[in-house]
Amino acid sequence: MKVNLIKNSLSVSVLFALAGVTPVFAAEVSEENVVKLNTIVVTAEEQVKQSLGVSEITAEDLEKTPVVNDISEIVVRMPGVNLTANGSTGARGNQRQINIRGMGPENTLILVDGKPVNSRQSVRYGRGGDRDTRGDSNWVPADAIESIEVLRGPAAARYGSGAMGGVVNIITKKVTNDTHGSLEYFTNQPEDSKEGSSYRVGFNLSGPIINDVLGYRIYGNYNKTKADAVDLNSAADSVASGREGVENKDISARLAWNVTDNQTLTLDTSFGRQGNLYSGDSELMTDAEANATLAALLGSETNTMYRDSYALTHEGKWDWGTSKISAQYDQTKNKRLNEGLAGGSTGAINTTTDRSTSKLDTLRFNAEANIPFDFYIPQVLTVGAEYVDDDFTDPASTGQGDESILNNVGIYLPTDRSKMSSRIASAFIENNMKVTDSTDVVLGVRFDDQSKSGSNWSPSLNITQRLGEYFTLKGGIARAYKAPNMYQSAEGYIVNSAGNGCNINDKDIYGTNGCYIMGNGDLKPETSINKELGIQFQKDVVNASLTWFRNDYKDKIASGSTVYARLPTTCTPGVRGCPAEGATYTALYKWDNVPNALIQGLEGSVGLDWGDIRWTNNFTYMMDNKDKSTGNPLSIIPLYTINSIFGYDITDKLDTNFIFTQYGRQKPRQYNDSTGEDLTPEELKSYSISSINFGYKFTSNISGRIGVSNLFDKQLYREKAASGTSTASTYNQPGRAYFASLKYSF
Repeated sequence: MKVNLIKNSLSVSVLFALAGVTPVFAAEVSEENVVKLNTIVVTAEEQVKQSLGVSEITAEDLEKTPVVNDISEIVVRMPGVNLTANGSTGARGNQRQINIRGMGPENTLILVDGKPVNSRQSVRYGRGGDRDTRGDSNWVPADAIESIEVLRGPAAARYGSGAMGGVVNIITKKVTNDTHGSLEYFTNQPEDSKEGSSYRVGFNLSGPIINDVLGYRIYGNYNKTKADAVDLNSAADSVASGREGVENKDISARLAWNVTDNQTLTLDTSFGRQGNLYSGDSELMTDAEANATLAALLGSETNTMYRDSYALTHEGKWDWGTSKISAQYDQTKNKRLNEGLAGGSTGAINTTTDRSTSKLDTLRFNAEANIPFDFYIPQVLTVGAEYVDDDFTDPASTGQGDESILNNVGIYLPTDRSKMSSRIASAFIENNMKVTDSTDVVLGVRFDDQSKSGSNWSPSLNITQRLGEYFTLKGGIARAYKAPNMYQSAEGYIVNSAGNGCNINDKDIYGTNGCYIMGNGDLKPETSINKELGIQFQKDVVNASLTWFRNDYKDKIASGSTVYARLPTTCTPGVRGCPAEGATYTALYKWDNVPNALIQGLEGSVGLDWGDIRWTNNFTYMMDNKDKSTGNPLSIIPLYTINSIFGYDITDKLDTNFIFTQYGRQKPRQYNDSTGEDLTPEELKSYSISSINFGYKFTSNISGRIGVSNLFDKQLYREKAASGTSTASTYNQPGRAYFASLKYSF
């Protein structure tokens, strides 16, 4: 009988692989949907989520420590999490996104109900790794969220490309058996009138259409945050802009059909629109006040992102276990004013009227089967496969480069340079084994094959060992992976430098002639060996842990390290940098895999829960964060971070919460690795932020909350690095603000 069960399990995995589908990432598997056998009741995925590198934010947390607009504001209070720009140069510094364990926002995978969201991939990727994007953490309003899972290290590696740093899974509220709903209004008013104010209104509604057979859930949201004043940072003797504003419009609907007692079918649709309110920023921080084109745009909408998503999911319970199959289609339209692609105008808006639209279409098929069985020991086998098809068109970012010069050296660009694509086929298998009553082991391996970068194997091992009644030892090791993004691998995408920003090692050869940087179809995927080891203590009201983590980052993709061709150009004799004969050369670089990088640190937490009084604390200490080829950090993050949240339910109706965060000093890039630099680093000193709020339930249906953020008014002003310096003051920390909300629920 055991042999037949194993054969059936293998047959199921083969069928899913042939169907070209894979597991729905990080989807909830409730206890009643898992076939119980002996003492094992959880899947491999759920067991991995017990790792120390996993945190959860509940709907209650979101209500008692509310966010102004973006859920990144609360995710940043988890261990190992910071908010940073995409690169380490300071470009787009106020476009702060979730950065887990210093691996950078591009290595943080955002999920909504277990399904990846990749709209930011439709935004042009600059030669320094920057993108003019807010990221993908703001497509779901806070009031529509049931919980948020934050996975770091080996726990995140199982989710495939883009999860080397970690995973943030936003889980929306479920369909309810009875009619329930809510309507909420929220406002945030800064004390400094030069900082942008915010307000939002949202609703949720859920209930049955046919009792116990068909149900629905719908939510909607409107949010507007004004842009900072153009002269906000003038006190810092800087022309760097403040934070841009944003206007969000979101609506989502779900239908859940109980086909039988053991079969459910769910249809999800969502539509989102995010429009910026321009504050003057550009890739190279051009002074908006001195540039008539940029000055005319201040406060207006210069780029708009539209995201449509459709998903159909089937869940089944069978004699052999459970299954989940999903088909998903996402379309992102990124409509923005045209920007420069060469020299000092790179990333700066160059028109007030002409707009271009890039379009990203993503088709994804997923399936997963969880098969409990008893073969010497209780086990749950998880098998699955995935197919992801990305088609991308970006006419505005693919027009740079003199094709005749490239043709002279044997380089011929694609006929339609604006079209890019990526295909990834994957399969994985995991096994959660109950080795003893006190020992759980999860073994896994994932295989990914990408259309351009080739194949990759990602094995993993996670172990949980209980040590007596109160202590548990937890550890894991996994190989994580990220395929090149479509700009990096598209040979029709070219960025031109007029002199600065090229490889400093070639300065003596090419002088100030500038360089071309183009996509490379032969890139290898980035990989990282993620390790963590820690101990957890749980007794009565205390829950504490200490974890060491290390990520050995290999084959990082960067621009401009190897000269692929010498492009002949012409110049005027006698002009600086031009030889007497009037001919010179420009270096052609591509995106390349470069030497290794190292991330290493400690995370710790202490939680005390007396019921009405709760006090949670965590810290992160970064021991290493550097690119071994240059010595520069992968991203500008604090040396350490301490978060402390104290909550007290004063009465059944009144509660208060106090939040404190201490950031350690932040160091910028230390070494110049491109022409035009001779760096003298200026670090950002340690600082702290405190907030307090009070909530009150007026009736069983009406509640409100008021609070003060940045209680002691610690403001930071973004700075533009002066010539010959690099600075860690790459973002604005807004000062004291007052917020309030009113919510009606039924």
